[in-house]
Amino acid sequence: HGRVRVAYAADMRYVGQEHPVTVELGEAVFRKRDRQGLKRHFDDEHLQRYGTNAPKERAEIVSLRASVAGMMKKPALERIAKGGRAPARAAAAGKRNAWFGGKRYSTPAYRRDALLAGNRIEGPALIEEHASTTVVMPGDRLRVDDYGNLVLEIGQ
Repeated sequence: HGRVRVAYAADMRYVGQEHPVTVELGEAVFRKRDRQGLKRHFDDEHLQRYGTNAPKERAEIVSLRASVAGMMKKPALERIAKGGRAPARAAAAGKRNAWFGGKRYSTPAYRRDALLAGNRIEGPALIEEHASTTVVMPGDRLRVDDYGNLVLEIGQ
């Protein structure tokens, strides 16, 4: 859907050097497997960056990268399964000791992937998932919407 752009880059250095130079490359260099063209690009970039180059010296490729940019169709939003007002027992992940405003609470924790649309949770609570934890402060309220978003209402 739409036009796609591909950009190529190589990190190269003269054999025996430690630090590579990034060379932006056109698609033609890759399609034609133009080794001399690749070396010329590197020599030109080295001259531009350092004021010197060595066209007769061998060079080596440290890494190659390709990046693709384009427009994609927006994916359809998927609704999650509906549940009751209270989270199912399968969502319970036990209790955690947590401090809020200088006071310790035995705080219920929930597995986010087990929460269902319509579930509501009063703070304090912790919603755990593999990469983060959502903290529901005392007095806050959480609602799981039809798409699995956690909607927080901040209390006083």
